[in-house]
Amino acid sequence: MNAVTVFTVDLGGYPAGLRAHPLVVERAAKVLRAEHGRVIADSFVTRVGGRTACVVTHQEGAEVDALFDSVLSACARTAKETGLADEGDAQTVTLPLGDERAAEVLVFLTSGAEAGAWDRTFARLYADPFTSPGLVSDPLMRQGFEFVCDGGEVFCTPDETYALLAHLDAGGRVQEVRRRDRVLAAVASQGADPGLVLRAGQGLPDVVTALDIASASGLMPVSLCDMNPTCPKAACLGFSVRDQMLIGPADLYDDPAYERVRMHTRPRAVR
Repeated sequence: MNAVTVFTVDLGGYPAGLRAHPLVVERAAKVLRAEHGRVIADSFVTRVGGRTACVVTHQEGAEVDALFDSVLSACARTAKETGLADEGDAQTVTLPLGDERAAEVLVFLTSGAEAGAWDRTFARLYADPFTSPGLVSDPLMRQGFEFVCDGGEVFCTPDETYALLAHLDAGGRVQEVRRRDRVLAAVASQGADPGLVLRAGQGLPDVVTALDIASASGLMPVSLCDMNPTCPKAACLGFSVRDQMLIGPADLYDDPAYERVRMHTRPRAVR
């Protein structure tokens, strides 16, 4: 079975951790490229504010955790050489794609965001028919979704929508969302600067709906090059995955359509 995994690590940056050093990003890319055709099939590496972000495709069960440990060690050595080394806060999130040879995948990356930043986006995208029209028009989506939360709780919508919202109000966090037929729709990491990986297409929200709902999360939607954490921000990378190969990414918030959202997102001081 195929899968997409996103690994991000904060190893310090300049100034004061705002921007990952290009040598660290380059080092991560070299380590991953050496594993193409072995542990992983394909990879993409970029910076997200002070974090280095790696997107890889692989078979489920592949030793990607060990590979990311190697990436972390190599990048930490490079960061130390630049004089910017930090503790190396790392996060990993994996979205299985099943046996399908083709999939449309959106990778949302954040900078300056708090843990749980995507919880309301999950609810609006997979439980609110007023913001996600596919919940009405698409028969597969109309069956509802299961929200798996950090304490092991599972809420099935639409029947338990109110209970889900009450759980979120009480501080609960969503880890993943799956369609009632067990197809995994989206997963999020749980620490600060959380990533969100979701699928788009038939039986799932379309790309534009996902972009619009995520842009209303309270995070400023910006292009990848503008991800310095001067206030909480989000970027979205769009990939087509074909036979485990990454086509893209498209920098989907690099779009004047989101300028009004950017203007009305209230900046907050960086943590």
